[in-house]
Amino acid sequence: MKPFRVLLLPHLVFRKIASQIDLLALSLCSKKSRLAVKLSGIKPIRLSKQHISTSHSVVLEFDYYWILWLLKKTEDIADVKQKFSAEYKIGDQIFKTRFNGNHDVLTSLCTDYYSAADQIVEYFKNTFNCELTRYIVSPGGYPEYRQLITQTINNSKIRELDFGESGQEVNAEDMDFVFKNLKTDKMLHVFGRLCRNYQLQNSLNFPYFYVYDVPWFRPEDLSNANCEHLTILHAPKLKPSDINFYLKQWINGEHSRILFLRIESMWLFSVLPDRDQQLFDGIQLKPFDMKREKSFYKRSAYFDLLGNQFRNHQSWDIHRNDGTVASIALNSGGFLFHVWRLK
Repeated sequence: MKPFRVLLLPHLVFRKIASQIDLLALSLCSKKSRLAVKLSGIKPIRLSKQHISTSHSVVLEFDYYWILWLLKKTEDIADVKQKFSAEYKIGDQIFKTRFNGNHDVLTSLCTDYYSAADQIVEYFKNTFNCELTRYIVSPGGYPEYRQLITQTINNSKIRELDFGESGQEVNAEDMDFVFKNLKTDKMLHVFGRLCRNYQLQNSLNFPYFYVYDVPWFRPEDLSNANCEHLTILHAPKLKPSDINFYLKQWINGEHSRILFLRIESMWLFSVLPDRDQQLFDGIQLKPFDMKREKSFYKRSAYFDLLGNQFRNHQSWDIHRNDGTVASIALNSGGFLFHVWRLK
């Protein structure tokens, strides 16, 4: 095939080709190519800014791939000229840049992580017609996180906050501030370790709450939660009897907001009959409806995963007193619960 000029193609043809090539690299070539990418109408599903102690970056996610733009301090690089041969002017800054093996991951040098990330975010917003929707921060990576939450995240279209870092301790006062001050219309993911004696001061009331490695999470934290999507991983204080109590609450009309619940606890990894007895005592289980048309129902955060789990693992339906149907799946990874709520 002979070479052809991509930018001279008709709009629909260009859009089809552009979705299969490196859009960022194309947009950085010239003002004309950037405009072509902008006019293609290809939009990402999420734009995130990350500031944690080990990494500062901006992430742009599409349906089938993502772009990761990493930031490094100039003084931390030994041989800048050899390793960072490309230069791009974005906003009022010039970024010396290198591509990391492919054009979906690139690293740029900067003197200040925060202003550099701001410039890149603005470039992505203007080029791909999108908004910043997620922050990934920790006190070690963003010391002014309190001001960020109260003045920026709460008063913007940002939907998600990932707080803390996996494998690192989280200060109880920092976590209390997040729970108390983050608006309850935001999605919250909590990473990092809190001590076993930590206690929530208020009930969870976020539309989406995810937490990993939670020796502090108590049965009352589960029964008092008012979330639509709730994921609790590695929670040793939660026993099958606690989940049984939650399910009975749901059957009797409580937890009307819940759409999806996922729990992992050491007690759930057991395959002994006693586990199922504690989980389902007093609950009428019905065969899982394999013919259910999923497209009629509201999607949960793990809708596709649920479909596979319900078909390949132990699964049942249960009915609430008002007729609402939910499904339960059990496997070696824990407990999954999904409410089939019509769109």
